[in-house]
Amino acid sequence: MSIFKADHLAEWSGGIWKRKPNNSIYGFSIDSRMVQSGDLFVAVKADRNGHDFISSAERNGAYGALVEEYKSDVSIPQLVVSDTLDAFHKIAHVHRTSFHGKVVGVTGSCGKTSTKDILGLLLGEKNTIKTKGNLNNHLGVPLTLLTFDGSKHRFAVVEAGINQLGEMSKLANTISPNLVIVTMIGPSHLEGLGTVENIASEKADLFLTSNKTETVIFPEDCLKYEKFQTCYDSGKGVVVLREGKPKSDPGPNEAFYSIWTETNKNEGPCQLRLWRCGSSSFSLSIPEMSDGMIRNAALAVLAACELGVSVQEISERLPLFRPSALRGKCFHGRGRSYFLDCYNANPSSMLDSIKYFTGQFQDRKKLFVLAGMEELGSDEKKFHVDLGSEILIGENDLVILIGEKAAWFAEGLTTTGCRDNQIVVLGEMEDAISIVEDFEGAILFKGSRSYKLEKLLPGWAIDNELENETEC
Repeated sequence: MSIFKADHLAEWSGGIWKRKPNNSIYGFSIDSRMVQSGDLFVAVKADRNGHDFISSAERNGAYGALVEEYKSDVSIPQLVVSDTLDAFHKIAHVHRTSFHGKVVGVTGSCGKTSTKDILGLLLGEKNTIKTKGNLNNHLGVPLTLLTFDGSKHRFAVVEAGINQLGEMSKLANTISPNLVIVTMIGPSHLEGLGTVENIASEKADLFLTSNKTETVIFPEDCLKYEKFQTCYDSGKGVVVLREGKPKSDPGPNEAFYSIWTETNKNEGPCQLRLWRCGSSSFSLSIPEMSDGMIRNAALAVLAACELGVSVQEISERLPLFRPSALRGKCFHGRGRSYFLDCYNANPSSMLDSIKYFTGQFQDRKKLFVLAGMEELGSDEKKFHVDLGSEILIGENDLVILIGEKAAWFAEGLTTTGCRDNQIVVLGEMEDAISIVEDFEGAILFKGSRSYKLEKLLPGWAIDNELENETEC
């Protein structure tokens, strides 16, 4: 456990203590309800003003509070700074620089969590710290960094998620990653980021604005964006992942991967084969997963190799991977199969899940339960219609579209030959309960987090699946 002295926190944050705590600080919390004894409560001004919950944090055992506004009616020691969030990042950055292990930053429009989880497994779970749950934003990143413990951790894997322009450069400075993985670039959070080109530029800033980054790994399709191509052209510390078997030995800045699957049975053995410069090709057994997840696994394997993990260790650990809650899990029971992938959704992840589901259950009657995709900006209807035109529905299949945005899928679906009587448009998720309960076959649940489609699962399947969500 890391211990933080009060004088150091004041120095790192540029703040002044109003009554210094008698004891050192042992942790940090942005949620007064989740405070543990010894924590410093960080009073962030967000949807709710954290300063209103300082008393609650004190009652729960906080040793102090990081504040912008000193509260004289509260007895808890307070470290007063000009900007709480900025000070929080400064503290996290200084602590990160004291960590002598290797830090990996993971970003991308989708697939960050699965890539982070796979890499954490490959690096060795006992000596690796990684982002918990969805703590990947401007609040989650410093919380993650402040859990680094150099006495037991050799590696750290940190997700970096953004939804506004300019956010990534701050995260990059705080994380200061030694190695960066970019999973993919696609339309996501366009309400705040504007265009896919802006997304690419922001994601690239994770490695371009950090002076500690030694290696960058990203898939070939990122090269269509200027910053990625420029980075590749520089040749230094870049590995581009290409799909397929190479025609000759890979160059120093490229790697290749391919997949072999026993297609005559669902959930059969799957082999991931990789080629790297200066190394013999090797094959790994992996769990059955979607094309997007397979590519994420390949990226994670390459990163593990770069960080010195042996192929033998990787081959032993990779088959143990299982998706985290709500991100691509399959449940079987009572004559039905349920594929749950509804933690979030954008066009790329939506199509990847649908294609995987269709392939896995090609010989069974299928029910597609689809909700809308959020934060896609002014072109959101077009994204839904275009995606609908890529979904292939069998003649015995059924599609449930939940909400106004999901209803836009119908326009695209009709262009693929899907009949009107195969499409059910519903206003609320609850309206789908009876259809789901009566359907016999395979059922997919995919949509943005706000729809909480997991509530349509039968109780026996969902009992251990829901994640605890915290609010600041």
